[in-house]
Amino acid sequence: MVHEEPRHRLIRDTPDLRVLDVQIQPGDTTLFHTHDTPITYVTIGTSSTDQMVLEGTWNNTQPRTPPPGRIGAVRAVESYAQRPVTHRVTNVGSTLFRLIAVQIRDSEPKVVTSGPLPGELLHEDRWFRHATLSLDGGQRSGPHLATAPSVLVLVRDGRIAVEHADSWVTSLETAGQTAMILEGDRYWIRNSGTAGADVVIVEVR
Repeated sequence: MVHEEPRHRLIRDTPDLRVLDVQIQPGDTTLFHTHDTPITYVTIGTSSTDQMVLEGTWNNTQPRTPPPGRIGAVRAVESYAQRPVTHRVTNVGSTLFRLIAVQIRDSEPKVVTSGPLPGELLHEDRWFRHATLSLDGGQRSGPHLATAPSVLVLVRDGRIAVEHADSWVTSLETAGQTAMILEGDRYWIRNSGTAGADVVIVEVR
């Protein structure tokens, strides 16, 4: 399974979702692994990659300069719920390929009454909602009330404080760090640094 592949490091595991830190070094190749539930990817590091579906062949993807993709891009793959895929991926480029992946554990979406997400809504489907939030130095958003479990992802190095209503604070400072927001949590997002910072919010429905 996808969370058992060694380059897909499992960093959070709850009854609703898993969060994986996917890192493929230049020249490295993953083991075959199976995707069978919807998943969202947040891009942290870009590189040229090729893939081989089980019993298939490589696509012969060639390295590109600059590498394809955009840091901070968010993409959901819902089709795995109907059409599971077993494949392996190789990094044919010269830079680290890195994604933060949020995988739903149950492919049957729940009925959720959705409240507003922080920032700008990017995407909404049966399983996920995505939003991106850009904060200037010292800026604070919120308060926000989570109507479903959510994962916050820091896109680039910065200083973000996720302040919870119970006075607990989660600090994010390194690109790819995540914070877990539970359904019913009331929280604020604050940029405690001086430079701008970008956060992606992935809500699991």
